[in-house]
Amino acid sequence: MLNFKGIDHINMNVKNLEESISFYQRIFGFELKESGISAMSESSYAIIGKSNAGMLCLYEKKNLKENDKSHIAHIGFNIKFFDGILSWLIEQGAKIVHYNSSGIIEYPNSKSIYIKDPSGYEIELTSSFAGKL
Repeated sequence: MLNFKGIDHINMNVKNLEESISFYQRIFGFELKESGISAMSESSYAIIGKSNAGMLCLYEKKNLKENDKSHIAHIGFNIKFFDGILSWLIEQGAKIVHYNSSGIIEYPNSKSIYIKDPSGYEIELTSSFAGKL
């Protein structure tokens, strides 16, 4: 069983990135932690929130419809990584989403593994809460 530490972040698609950042800053006092263009999706993105409390990762999808069911792209769970975690996940029947050849993405301050649950929801397993932002 994984050592679950908490919900790391929620990855959401938004129609207007700047408008969404402004909303979450005004309403919740979230801070802009990182922004840019995603190498995986080539979309503009921003990571906002409060360190050690909660983060949102927002991706701009200008053609997103309000009743579209794809607003939430994935949910991040912070876990304790261990040697052989990838093999263990496969033994447990987890479907690994391979964004590179190893299955483990190395970010500057964290590692992530992406899996899918039985309904097809993507879950990001992170080694460091919000990439230490």
